[in-house]
Amino acid sequence: MSKTTNKEQTKFYYPSETTKKLTKLLDIKYPIIQAPTGGTINSSFSASVANTGCLGALPLSWSDPEEAIKQIKEVKTKTKNAFFANFVLNFEPKAFDVAIESGVSIIQFSWGMPTKEMVSKMKAAKVVLGIQVTSEASAKSAIDLGADYLVCQGTEAGGHVHASRPLTQALERVLKIAGNVPVVASGGIATGHKMREYLQMGAAGVVMGTRFVATIESRGHDIYKESLINAKAEDTVFTTCMNKGWNNTTHRILRNSTFNMWESVGCPISGNRPGEIDIVATNGQDASIQRYSISVPQAQFEGNIEALANYAGNGVSDIHDIPTVAELIERIWKEFLNK
Repeated sequence: MSKTTNKEQTKFYYPSETTKKLTKLLDIKYPIIQAPTGGTINSSFSASVANTGCLGALPLSWSDPEEAIKQIKEVKTKTKNAFFANFVLNFEPKAFDVAIESGVSIIQFSWGMPTKEMVSKMKAAKVVLGIQVTSEASAKSAIDLGADYLVCQGTEAGGHVHASRPLTQALERVLKIAGNVPVVASGGIATGHKMREYLQMGAAGVVMGTRFVATIESRGHDIYKESLINAKAEDTVFTTCMNKGWNNTTHRILRNSTFNMWESVGCPISGNRPGEIDIVATNGQDASIQRYSISVPQAQFEGNIEALANYAGNGVSDIHDIPTVAELIERIWKEFLNK
């Protein structure tokens, strides 16, 4: 009996059975999911991602039922491909029922677990259930609820992050629990090379957030996009600084004047922070945005964009341009296949 060499042991075969299961489950060509980066996504952006063969995202956490119905219809007029509705469960999912009624085929949750009643409604309507997890315990809870796939988040992620470990550590732990349930890796992934690393570990696919924000179709402000292509991972900070609108949540942003001001006086609690009631921007409709707001800089914003929450994952080190979504996916796939 011949010995297996180390090279043979580490040889990577694509697609793996778990990736085949994921792409079939989500009805996608590429095992890439768009992160539901609220504020930067509209129907055109979601559809652009879906039309490449990836899974487009539609954030509905803060949408009322009427607005959600409108957004879902708009996405469906622009793509026939798969997209998912996302709900952050720190907030009441007011649009959950209408998402199902409007024919959304995939719903994903983060920052909490759906109730058994919610899961029952999804199963009755044959809606695919995805849940973001960060540990063995949360993975077990999600699987016990009937999750069809898991999104394993690491602390490298941009935006609001409920992970407590780097992605490699979290993924190893979640994969041990997942069994036949596909696990998607999320956090700091911006290239096909990095994607390959996590699929080699056993992930079925990946989530990309910051990399998609830095595209032409994104609704992010131009100054925000430029800040992403000029930043490195060390320019990001994992903090609770920008929390007006979502208290006590950790997030990863680019260091900016607001963070530096807050840090310089010892990171005081809400109510004692410098410049706390400063109006730093408007949303283009005379609505004011205060310093420390969770609001992401959107295309129509006017004012001091740099002082807002410029969310960014550690993958910014690999972001150097602002392509179209189609150009980006073509590049990522070539990188993935060519190592």
